[in-house]
Amino acid sequence: MSGSKKRKPRVKDMEVIEDKNTIKLLMEPTRAKIVFDYLVKGSMTVKQLSEVTGKNPGTILHHIQKLKEVGVVFEERTEATKTGIVQRYYRASAREYRMGISEMVQATGDDTTKRLKSIIKSLSVYGIDVPQEQVSEAVGLLTAMIGRENEISSRNLIVNEEEHDKLSSSLRGDASRIMRRFALEEDSEYKELRENWHAFLSLARSHYRKV
Repeated sequence: MSGSKKRKPRVKDMEVIEDKNTIKLLMEPTRAKIVFDYLVKGSMTVKQLSEVTGKNPGTILHHIQKLKEVGVVFEERTEATKTGIVQRYYRASAREYRMGISEMVQATGDDTTKRLKSIIKSLSVYGIDVPQEQVSEAVGLLTAMIGRENEISSRNLIVNEEEHDKLSSSLRGDASRIMRRFALEEDSEYKELRENWHAFLSLARSHYRKV
């Protein structure tokens, strides 16, 4: 068996999806399964994906083409079998994906904003009582902080994919968290956003104690 070599994109540790059309595209169940269940873990052919998903190859190829168009999937390599058939291996562009908060709101409506408001109100069980008139401010602070965290974290690139693939899933996860935290601590904008958020929470906790 012989293979053809081609320059391939580096796989990101994490990628933040900012485009609302891409978010909608990934909400389709089969595409989501192809990316999140399989191609984030390694490369596979259309035939292999067809077998594990139970979908016919034509359907899988259609989804792959859509995913390639938006850059979520790329052709990693080709291999020619002894019979001369060329097998194309596809892989996700990142090991993990997150959706930008503002973009998710645009794609799905205001469900994300409602979710954040519910989370903020639920902090009362920990002694942090955010007054109703300040909930929108809290949502803005939290959204900005998470958005910056996603932006910085998505810059981490895996420089040695071969060795990375040899690690256990738990070690990959631990190493990824360490590098993301390291990158965030070096970013002055993120630190300022975090300090503002912590100051807001501290005031809300003081308000709870007075009540």
